[in-house]
Amino acid sequence: MDNYRTSRELSEKMQRCLRIYADMLGTPDQTKAQTYGFVPGLQMTVEEQALEKQLDKLEQGIFQVLFTGGFSAGKSTLLNALMRKKVLRMAITAETAVITKIVFGQDEKVIIYEKTADARTGQKISRELSVTQFFEDYRISQDMPDKFNNIDYVVLQQPGEGIGGSLVQLVDSPGTENSMEDTLTARQFAENASAIVYMINSAMPFVLEDKEYIASHYAGRHMRNIFFVCNRFDALDEQSKEDLRKSVRQQLKDVFTDRSGRFDEELFESRVFYTDAYHSLCARVGEEVQTPYGKMPCDDSVTGVPEFESALNTYLTADDRDKEAFRGYMAQLAGKYVSAMDKITGILDDYRKGADQLMAERSDFESKRGRLEVIINQIEDSCRNCVAGILSGAQSEYTSCMNRINTGWDSYFSRVSIPFGIKDFASLTINRKNDAKVKEITRPFAEAVQKYVTAEFDQMGNNLRACIDAYLNTLEKQLMIQQEQMESLDLPISIEDLRQALLGSTFGRGEGDFNSGDMTKGNLFQIILGVIGLDPEIILGGLNGKTSNGKAVMDFIVKNFLEYIAVYVVAWPIGVGIMAYRVVSMVKGVKEHKNSRAVDILLGMRAETVSALQAEQERYIMELENQLAAITRAGATMADGIRGLADDYSASLNDTIEKLKRHTGNLQTETERTNKIRALLLGQISEVNQMLDGRPLSDADVRALAVKG
Repeated sequence: MDNYRTSRELSEKMQRCLRIYADMLGTPDQTKAQTYGFVPGLQMTVEEQALEKQLDKLEQGIFQVLFTGGFSAGKSTLLNALMRKKVLRMAITAETAVITKIVFGQDEKVIIYEKTADARTGQKISRELSVTQFFEDYRISQDMPDKFNNIDYVVLQQPGEGIGGSLVQLVDSPGTENSMEDTLTARQFAENASAIVYMINSAMPFVLEDKEYIASHYAGRHMRNIFFVCNRFDALDEQSKEDLRKSVRQQLKDVFTDRSGRFDEELFESRVFYTDAYHSLCARVGEEVQTPYGKMPCDDSVTGVPEFESALNTYLTADDRDKEAFRGYMAQLAGKYVSAMDKITGILDDYRKGADQLMAERSDFESKRGRLEVIINQIEDSCRNCVAGILSGAQSEYTSCMNRINTGWDSYFSRVSIPFGIKDFASLTINRKNDAKVKEITRPFAEAVQKYVTAEFDQMGNNLRACIDAYLNTLEKQLMIQQEQMESLDLPISIEDLRQALLGSTFGRGEGDFNSGDMTKGNLFQIILGVIGLDPEIILGGLNGKTSNGKAVMDFIVKNFLEYIAVYVVAWPIGVGIMAYRVVSMVKGVKEHKNSRAVDILLGMRAETVSALQAEQERYIMELENQLAAITRAGATMADGIRGLADDYSASLNDTIEKLKRHTGNLQTETERTNKIRALLLGQISEVNQMLDGRPLSDADVRALAVKG
């Protein structure tokens, strides 16, 4: 069929174009790198699937010719004649049970498409059969009228050229007298058909089914793609032939009348044919027919089929109709080209924006990290300053206490009255005959000294409590300010996560009391408390809202201070030891052994007592410093924890940037890849347009075509 040679070339080029478009737009495929020299694919799956469907349709033929008509009109016989091969079954009874699409390919097979769709893919369920098996199973059966209800249509693929080769798809449909569903299916195919061939049985023309079908489907529509073929015309005598011609003109008058009421004589003459399909088929396959004179070859030229075939060819290729069919693909390809360009722009922009954003985040983080480091150092300084202030206050209060004891000693003990016999005490002390008696005699002296010292240390304790309270309040305020500063940096550092981790490491797991309080309003000061871990009862009391934050630490420090007083100061045996020393000195220095006032002994004990207490000062401060060191350590631990979280985020940010580079390759590589895709897409659509309209297309041309389409 020379008329279709250019169309075949266009079809092959368009199919190649569609295939390349599908590869370029689909999922990136490493296996196709050898074909194209790079990895194609833009992850445009929807567009790829649409192109695959268009490709399937194009491979089946760009021209669809629907054959329909009444009972035993000879549709299958005429189709066989056009294919020059006995493919479809032919009989006096109706043979075609379902819509049959005849396509031309490399091998012979039948594909059955059901109305039911696959739940996973959404595509119609299909299966293949041999041609023989198909015609055995799929023919009209009076015993099983519902046998084909789930069959949508079948594709009968034949090797060879046929009419129009792979460009034309011939559709054989059930007769118009079949079920309403068959009629609707045929009408759906008719809407997409390039041409419609309505077969009429010349022996029984224009039966009721013919009239109703023609009136409802074709009358008044002035369709230029409709062909009427009156088959079996050879079976009529001359008068019957003439009568049939008149009847055809009368019955089809409305079909070829335009909206103005004018009968289109020219269109009527070019669309109505009288044929002998059976003898045409015999002539074309080389079979002889039986005549009264014996078997004779058939003359195809007198069957009317060549005239019909030529008219159909002329219609399908007239006015570059084939090119118009291909132009229908161009707007779609142009639209997908524009979508691909947008996707490429988006891909490259995403690469740039992604890298730029991560780099900006890292730069911003490093800037904030410097400010965070200042805050962390302030946290450590606040803790150290708090401890230093408390220790300085304790040192000052202890010194003040010793000064008060020293300066107030004489005035205090000048008023103390203790009955005492120095001669008896001296005798007992010098001879060491009765230690119990000595202790009994000296006990009032020890109690007097202890009462005086205890009173002064109580005053020191109150002063120290106020000092501790002031410094802890200051610390708490400073830490709250530093927490607000840290949170204002909007860094990915969770105060609560840090708090839970530090407290968990301090108290360990399984501490039920620890989790019983309100743990949702943590602050840095509570973190300090948790990390110190000085006294779980006091700390947990503060965390659970039973006591304030500052009071929790202060109570602990004061508690330890009072324990020190009880153990190292009050319980120290100053009374007996110092008094015994003073009495012995007085006895040795007095020539007359007579009674002396007890107050003299108490006044004489001042220097030794104050000296002994001052000797304890350094050890006391060291003990207190050891206790307070927990606050310093807590500040350092927390600061290290914050630095660790910041370091982890900084490292993860750098890792993300590296992963982005490793995953996508560098921007230049991706730009080169997408530029190749761009050039290939533009080149393909430009080549097709060169064949259609004799000129290539630029990027702007394709974009304009897409808008127009």
